[in-house]
Amino acid sequence: MGNHLAERETLSLSFVSLLATDKIKLPGLLYQPDSKTRKAAVWLHGMGDNGAFYNPERINTLGEALAKNDVALLAFNNRGAHNRKGLHIADETLPEEDQHFLGGTHYELIADCVKDIDGAAEFLKDQGFSELYLMGHSTGANKICAYHVRAKKNPFKKYVLAGPGDDVGLFFTDLGEKRYWQALKYAAAKTDQGDPLHTMPKYTGMYPFSAQSAHDILDPDGAYNTCPYYEASRERLGKKPLFDEYRKIDKPTLVIFGQDDEFMGELGAEGALKLLMKHTSNAQLKQADFMTVAGADHGFHDHEQEFAEKVRDWLAYE
Repeated sequence: MGNHLAERETLSLSFVSLLATDKIKLPGLLYQPDSKTRKAAVWLHGMGDNGAFYNPERINTLGEALAKNDVALLAFNNRGAHNRKGLHIADETLPEEDQHFLGGTHYELIADCVKDIDGAAEFLKDQGFSELYLMGHSTGANKICAYHVRAKKNPFKKYVLAGPGDDVGLFFTDLGEKRYWQALKYAAAKTDQGDPLHTMPKYTGMYPFSAQSAHDILDPDGAYNTCPYYEASRERLGKKPLFDEYRKIDKPTLVIFGQDDEFMGELGAEGALKLLMKHTSNAQLKQADFMTVAGADHGFHDHEQEFAEKVRDWLAYE
């Protein structure tokens, strides 16, 4: 699919570079229909050794599907792409040694997604697009929730939350209660001591995350904890209101899971959807839709076409 994509008469593919609002340089892919469309969607990838360039089947299929409805797609590597990645700050007023930024999931803070997303929106506006949609997968979906309550100017008309996850609950389950709280305490102490980039020791189970990112991910009262399925279905870990950011979304929103999402555990995708629906306001329910893709896992592998078509058709619906 990848090699012939740029040759299609109805769709062109370009490698692009954009700037986050703090001038961090980020690479991306721009899928453009040949029509003079003003509509474009932004795709946010998930956490881990991940990025827009490493899921060609899903991204190409989505780009092609959206193009059929005259919607462009920008899929870019945000500052959380890869586990560890050196990034460049495009600011010549800074000394050379200060033009480097250590990024990747092991150093990322989720609230910084605002800088990346706003940068993507500015890039698309400069390209002539005026009607924008924001879509995110896994932690990318959680970033939409974090973005919604922090963005000063939100240009997006609709959201797509694909497989929003509960990283706090997953780490609590994987680490076990004792080690989870030990790791959180250690990360908080290092961050408070002014050593946020300190690498977490192996015994915490969070190696090689930095202290700041480990704290960001583990803190049940922090910005990362947007979809607390574990807390909502089993036991509270923090005091933050459940689904606090998600409940404040007031734009048309599609929430979509793979029916066999392996990260939903015993709750399952249907259980996660029920919890999200429960914590959606009556006003928001009127403009929200909840779907699953039959037989699909968390990444919609081997079901990319069904996923892309559901997203395309939903965005087209007024």
